[in-house]
Amino acid sequence: MAGEQGDYSYADDQELVDQFMTWTIDAVKELREITTEMEASGTDQGKADRVYDISHNIKGMGSSFNFGLMTTVGTSLCRYIKTAGENASARGVGAHVRIFEVVLENKITGEGGEKGQALVNRLAEIVAEES
Repeated sequence: MAGEQGDYSYADDQELVDQFMTWTIDAVKELREITTEMEASGTDQGKADRVYDISHNIKGMGSSFNFGLMTTVGTSLCRYIKTAGENASARGVGAHVRIFEVVLENKITGEGGEKGQALVNRLAEIVAEES
């Protein structure tokens, strides 16, 4: 817990949380743009690499700011891109991006409870279909 034994949680610093949210909103917008490009012209290594880089950063920061669901989805997207590479589908990437958007729009903290688990389960189904 924050405050015990000198522990510090980034989630307790509203200025840092606001910065995280601003950065993440912009990053997810970029992921949405890449997904739209993938729908129009397919995936190439450059797009796959950029999706991986962005999702890796989201996954790394999510839990630090009490957005564990962002970390879970970011981890899934990193794995998907690492496995699929240039064969990653717009549908597979887009499913991840949509959950990021839902989390941000609704400011869902932690793992999101039952609804969060339902989103993760559906995401796993889509990834399996696209793999």
